[in-house]
Amino acid sequence: MKKVLFCLTLISLVVCMGCAKSRNSEISESRDQENRSQRRTDGPLQSKRERSNPQGKMPADLKDIDIDKLNIPDQMKEAIRSGRIPKERVQEMLRSMQGEGGDLPLVSVQNLERKNLNSYLILNGVVEPERTIEIFSRLSAYVKKIVKEEGDYVQENDILALLDDTEITIGYKQSKIELEQAKLSYEEEKRNYERNKELIKKMLISEQEFQASEALTNQREMDYERSLENFKNYELQLNWTKIRSLSSGYITERLIEMGDKVNSNEHVYTIEDFSPLLIRVYAPSADAIHLKPQMETEITTDVLEGKVFEGNVKLINPRIDVQSGTVKVTVETYDESRQLLPGMFVQVKIIVGQKEDILVVPRKALLFKQNKSYVFVLNGRNVEEREVNLGLTEEDEVEIVEGLKEGEVIVVVGVESLKDGQMVEIIQ
Repeated sequence: MKKVLFCLTLISLVVCMGCAKSRNSEISESRDQENRSQRRTDGPLQSKRERSNPQGKMPADLKDIDIDKLNIPDQMKEAIRSGRIPKERVQEMLRSMQGEGGDLPLVSVQNLERKNLNSYLILNGVVEPERTIEIFSRLSAYVKKIVKEEGDYVQENDILALLDDTEITIGYKQSKIELEQAKLSYEEEKRNYERNKELIKKMLISEQEFQASEALTNQREMDYERSLENFKNYELQLNWTKIRSLSSGYITERLIEMGDKVNSNEHVYTIEDFSPLLIRVYAPSADAIHLKPQMETEITTDVLEGKVFEGNVKLINPRIDVQSGTVKVTVETYDESRQLLPGMFVQVKIIVGQKEDILVVPRKALLFKQNKSYVFVLNGRNVEEREVNLGLTEEDEVEIVEGLKEGEVIVVVGVESLKDGQMVEIIQ
């Protein structure tokens, strides 16, 4: 009986040892697999951290992480707070969430600063010369010579073209001879008349002879005056064979050719005065009440990209157009370089006011969502999305009325893909 009990005890001990050995083998194998898996998973990251931080210290930027502002699920935030996710792993986790390669969004930033901005009224118009002079022929004659061409600058009284003067020259010479003859006859009869005045006093000639002498003198005087008028008429016609400029400016039209027959009162040339140039624009009546003469303007055109011309308001029509509700405003400008030409379509910016020492951001820094405006403010290595109220706009800069403070750093490049609380990489 004792032998049977001993055998059963021995068998039980062997079985238990076998089970224990098998369990220890399974635990050892499980630990080996876990270590191998851990080495595959953490080995490169651990070596990277060790290379970048050989002292094992927490990077300075991780100390500033505000967990509540991270753009991650709430469960992950709780896991970081509870320590289930070590804070040393947060940066790697965020980089892996940013995109391929683990790179952070690249942004460019600048400090918020104060500037002066102008308030503009922007209108469109067409450049016109101050004066347009049409030159007409005074005679019916053939064109003998073209003296000035289109594009030439001329002064007042310069000769533009010559008409054939052959017949007029002949008549001019004849009238000149007749004038000289009439002058001699008149002077001779005038001397006789003066002599007869003395004779009549001495009763040496009759009253009838004196009156006849007086009548003849008057006749010779009228003949002389008629010849003088005839001579002046030919002289004037001879001068009209030279077509002259009536004003200084540039020739914009030449309507005759050499050999053409022109008629009296026919339009032959057009001259335009480019100094100054005028631009007539039409301002809404609500804006026109803020305009005053001599207000400064900036003039630009797509034809001359990047070129800005200065001008000022010359005239403001006192009447509002009933149909359009606008007021005609005449802007004056000078351009000695002759780049701004009549007929060009231009944009006129009338400076109606100026704000000084205001907070300004570049237009590209703004993000618009649901009729609201936002900017991203840099907070350590993270960005904060902040709503702002806008004011005056001048070209690529916008006034910030509310939402930002002087000295804050804002993102100006790369705002399109950012989210509130996101970590970024700053480039300059």
